[in-house]
Amino acid sequence: MRFLSIEKVIPGTKLAKPIYGAHGLVLVRENFELTDGIICRLKELGYPGVYIEDEISEDIVFNDVINDKIRLETAFRLEEMLRNNESLDKITPFVSEIVECIIENQDVVINLNKLCGHHEYTFIHSVNVGILSVCIGVKMDYNRKELIELGTSGILHDIGKKYVSLEILDKEEKLTKEEFDEILKHPENGYAMLSDCYDISSTSKVGVLQHHERFDGSGYPRGLKGKKISTFGRILAVTDTYDAMTSDRCYRKAFEPSEALEYLLGAGSIRYDYNMVNNFTKCIAVYPVGTCVTLSDGTEGIVMHNYSDCILRPVVRIIQNKQIIDLKNDSSYLNVCITGVI
Repeated sequence: MRFLSIEKVIPGTKLAKPIYGAHGLVLVRENFELTDGIICRLKELGYPGVYIEDEISEDIVFNDVINDKIRLETAFRLEEMLRNNESLDKITPFVSEIVECIIENQDVVINLNKLCGHHEYTFIHSVNVGILSVCIGVKMDYNRKELIELGTSGILHDIGKKYVSLEILDKEEKLTKEEFDEILKHPENGYAMLSDCYDISSTSKVGVLQHHERFDGSGYPRGLKGKKISTFGRILAVTDTYDAMTSDRCYRKAFEPSEALEYLLGAGSIRYDYNMVNNFTKCIAVYPVGTCVTLSDGTEGIVMHNYSDCILRPVVRIIQNKQIIDLKNDSSYLNVCITGVI
């Protein structure tokens, strides 16, 4: 299978993975041949692309560490709890399921494909931050209890935005000072919302409070610096930034994962704890399996395998002749690199 931009999908294209809508419901089932009407509707809803089966991508498979259904169900449950003013500790069973999936697949780099359209960005983003944070925790040898606490902190990190109006959150123009000041309150508001949740650990709550603190002291709400920021706060700063940068927003298009990673590496030890950034680079698939890429020698290929210790140099199959190139280990290709995503 391979990922194909929605702009390149044509009628008759066969789906390799189901397409999910809000609440984890299947919109289009696996193996369905897309029609012109469905393609147009997916474009309207903001779906960036789909996974397809064709001759080019035959025999290419990848392991979904966290399947799409779990991510969407968790996002829906989070939204439901906030809407109904339920106790937020009810998210724990969903976090536990995510932790178990990651522990079972801890040697696999994770691919958080953009599985939905424009709807419910806040909640999908929150789940993604929880998942990515747990991945870092695994690299840091956290036990299950600590991973659940970290995942809970990640998933709940933006709950304080409940008190920010949608007009501000979805505004395409530059925010006024008053509007920006409202945004700045969300870590403290989120921390306050958790004050009565006795089944959520204090470390999880502090992570929510500090996820916008920065290693050089330039963050908020307290302007904490270096190790004065909690470990959870330093982890969430990295994962929140990465997922936000790689997501479409109303005021800008998403950055490529490689661009977001380059930013984090460049800002490591300045705005972020480099140890957390370094652990993060061992978790994420910058070029997920099934991604069509352009190489610096002009050839085009499909990513077949990723290395956790060398995420920018995966195994690639050339489309034209099906030659397999190992960019990490093949010495004859040391001067070849990936230059773009098709």
